Amino acid sequence: MIYHNGNELAWVPDYEEKDGPTYRRIADCIEEDIQSGKLGHGTKLPPQRVIADYLKVNHGTVTRAYKLCEEKGLVKGIIGNGTFVSGSAGIPIELMTDHDESSIISLGMTLPLYEMNDHIRQYLKDMTLVMDYNIALKYCPPEGHIKHRYIASNWLKKKGVMAEPDNMIITSGTQNALAVILTTIFEKGDRIIVDEFTYTGLKSLAQYLGIILVPVGGHDCIMDPYRLSVACRRENVKGIYIMPDCHNPSASVMPQETREAIAEIIRKEKLLCIEDATYSFTLAEKMKSVSAYVPEQSFYIHGTSKAICPTFRISYLMAPKMYMKKLKEGINNLTWMASPYNAEVMSLLQSTGQYDDLVTFKLEELKERNRLFDEVFEGYDHIASETAMYRCIQLPEHYSEDRIEQEALRKGVQVFGISRFKSGIDTKLKGIRVAISSPKNHKELMDGMTIVRDILEGYDEAYVPVI
Repeated sequence: MIYHNGNELAWVPDYEEKDGPTYRRIADCIEEDIQSGKLGHGTKLPPQRVIADYLKVNHGTVTRAYKLCEEKGLVKGIIGNGTFVSGSAGIPIELMTDHDESSIISLGMTLPLYEMNDHIRQYLKDMTLVMDYNIALKYCPPEGHIKHRYIASNWLKKKGVMAEPDNMIITSGTQNALAVILTTIFEKGDRIIVDEFTYTGLKSLAQYLGIILVPVGGHDCIMDPYRLSVACRRENVKGIYIMPDCHNPSASVMPQETREAIAEIIRKEKLLCIEDATYSFTLAEKMKSVSAYVPEQSFYIHGTSKAICPTFRISYLMAPKMYMKKLKEGINNLTWMASPYNAEVMSLLQSTGQYDDLVTFKLEELKERNRLFDEVFEGYDHIASETAMYRCIQLPEHYSEDRIEQEALRKGVQVFGISRFKSGIDTKLKGIRVAISSPKNHKELMDGMTIVRDILEGYDEAYVPVI
């Protein structure tokens, strides 16, 4: 314990032997001490003014260091309470726990309606008698066992997806599928067009691999074909990433005519299309995918984690045959194979019709949760949906997403500002994404949404100074 001017300091940064600006050296100390375990999860850091006084540096220098660590997800500042080491401690915030063991109401990370797990548990008990353990408990080829690919391809065809066993790879979830595509088909410095707001997992993966994301705007977060054409002429673009069935974070659904127009540009510009269909199961009326118009240039990913359960981590990647060899090598190098046991579970659910039964149960529950959202946030600017797992509330330009996040967390609710999904720097659109699928029940959902609504309603009075 260090005593300084009447303050007890359990920790101070030892930054003297580090290089670079002072604020960055302090931030590096925080990060290293978190990683070493010296600063444990939930530890309260000393006040910035106290650290500044102890180190004899400017208060703004320490504030900048704390801010840098917060941007990295290492610490979290709570207004009125101080700065704490994050429970995620360096893990991207979108991968944070659902706070199941705390009093926090999770409206941030999108969780797949865990109340459905009671149904899944019963199905799993029945499956133990019919599971093909000769396949489930053995190694399989990197692309997955032919039995599982055959069953999945037939099941996907009924949903209008162009799928054949020979052009399918079974991956350990959508993030794994994206990693395989980006590491084998793309190279450092390649450019991929994305929406102005896009999936955070793609953002972090692209940054890690040195792939450049080129944002293209539109209306209601739906990419505008004209702006796409302009971007293709202006940039040396290799690919495009889209989520047309239920855009994340806006929940917008791309109209069919826009899909056709974008597909035509993909064909004309010889782009490689990555279509993420993670939330396609939430569409009441199925629409033709963009990939279906340009199959020889498309990688279509159909995940099961949100539709069924994250435990099994199975996604189906459909790709042109000319890229299959590379993709197989990629998955072999990254993960060797997806779990045959998990793939067997998915195959049994699909072949018995239980997969579709679970989705039907989930959609009925999502309809009620969306109805409750519409009721609580009546009058607010948001995109309509009956079955989305999340909804996005658009905010006035002078609102601070960070401030709303912090105030919500202080009152026991986790929400995410859409700036976390921003792929560029020019857009001024602000909003809060509310994951309505994540709370345990309707009461918790209503309690969380009511708190968020009250914060929004009182924002100007609380934060805008009266002149």
